[in-house]
Amino acid sequence: MNINEFIEERKEDWQSLELLVKKLRPSSRKNLTRDELWELGRLYTGAVADLSTLRSSGAPDHLDREVFTYLNSLVIRAHGVIYRKPPFRWSSLWEFFSKSFPEACRDARRFIAASVTVFVSFGALGWALALKEPGLIELLVPESIIATVEEGRVWFDHLHTIAPMASSWLMTHNISVTFLTIAGGITFGLGTVYVLALNGLLLGVIAALCYEHGLSLPFWAFVLPHGSLELSAICIGGGAGLMLGHCLVDPGPYRRGELLAVRSKSIGTLALGCIPLLVLAGVIEAFFSPTPLPQWLKFVFAAISFGSLMTYMSIVGRTDRRDLEGTPDWNVAGALRTRAGRIF
Repeated sequence: MNINEFIEERKEDWQSLELLVKKLRPSSRKNLTRDELWELGRLYTGAVADLSTLRSSGAPDHLDREVFTYLNSLVIRAHGVIYRKPPFRWSSLWEFFSKSFPEACRDARRFIAASVTVFVSFGALGWALALKEPGLIELLVPESIIATVEEGRVWFDHLHTIAPMASSWLMTHNISVTFLTIAGGITFGLGTVYVLALNGLLLGVIAALCYEHGLSLPFWAFVLPHGSLELSAICIGGGAGLMLGHCLVDPGPYRRGELLAVRSKSIGTLALGCIPLLVLAGVIEAFFSPTPLPQWLKFVFAAISFGSLMTYMSIVGRTDRRDLEGTPDWNVAGALRTRAGRIF
């Protein structure tokens, strides 16, 4: 077949592909039917093969350059509409917080529980060591804070006077610590454990310092209102980091890259979900925690915040299995979940 006959034979498919591409333009409100989607795939792969045939043709003198340019442009446009990212919709943001994030937290509950265990254990260790060895306090706590506490005062009582500036700094700092905790998972989880242990140890040491000077109540009245969200977010980030480390340490029947590909979406979801928690915690830490409000009110606020977060992560987005029982795919879905549980 000469090149002109080839063009005549394939021209009709190219025109059909062009019509479907026009129908899929971002400004178009039309949707393709199932059959049209299958046809789009067939026509696109065919056009790519045709372009390759024309490009490698042994008869360039007889090749119509306009046809070649047209087909090359058509393939580029078709590739653009097929592989373009979907436009942002506010509904996707709602779906993330109403389903994706709490589901990811529940799926990673073992890793988050391990993260909490590391943080609390080193916090308790810091408390005990600081009471037994006061020299540890000087190694971990800034001298200005030690001097203020020894005078019987807290170092955060005037923080609310510079609340806007403090809030932005606290948000940035907390987010960087959380993302460092997650990124530490790439070191087979050791970096994540280190960041969790260091922050837990520091909190325990400062708590012991305040306890020795009779400032435990104002200290915890300051920490808990924002810490109920901030520390929870850090532990969730720690769970994501431990999940990442687990993929590298024990991939099971998978290759490490394959398991990372499977779990990368959950890890990313946990990381993104921590951001609004840390932003809100930064606002609370600057505008509410250091204010001279009654301490009992701060403790109540902390309990409500923590309880609401736990309820959100435990209930929101959960599908009632009773609604699924009796459907044709229930047994198959259950078997797949059981098998996935053994693997992961």
